Amino acid sequence: MTRRAFRIAISTLGLCTLAACVVNIAIDMQKNIAVQTQAGITSIDQQQAINLNDYPDYTAHKGNIKSLDLDSADVTVASVDPSNKATKVISGSLKLRQNCTDSPANDIIVGTQLSNFSLAANSTIKLPGSPELDTFLMNQVNGAGTFCVIVDGSIDAAPVNVTLSVTLHASLGYDTGLF
Repeated sequence: MTRRAFRIAISTLGLCTLAACVVNIAIDMQKNIAVQTQAGITSIDQQQAINLNDYPDYTAHKGNIKSLDLDSADVTVASVDPSNKATKVISGSLKLRQNCTDSPANDIIVGTQLSNFSLAANSTIKLPGSPELDTFLMNQVNGAGTFCVIVDGSIDAAPVNVTLSVTLHASLGYDTGLF
């Protein structure tokens, strides 16, 4: 084999490796959820629709996405209205649902650690991802590209009037598509 043929073979091998490359990038999907009840109502069940097309990293690689994995989710009390009487979530959870109008029977639980979660401004909790959540998100990529985030549970006093910032931290893997 000549030097030229060897260089061509090495260059071709390098390009083939690059062509098969999947790049992973971090994508944060953040939404605010207003949690409100009337006086005397100590249960919460709030929903917020998520459209993956609202996130530029998703739309930039939409046709080449190979994975969308939920690394973790942060729930933060973004603001507390002066009319709020609740000081904590006694027991609660964060869930994902394919459509906001679907039955809760098929919800995927992100975490139930909202129990004893303080409703003071800037309180934060981090919930871990799971393989089941990764599968759920990839199904949304291959489907309508939308899903629903649900916060539910019970509070210690009513009314509650807070805004929660929910941030889903994900890894988006896409094919470079060079060849």
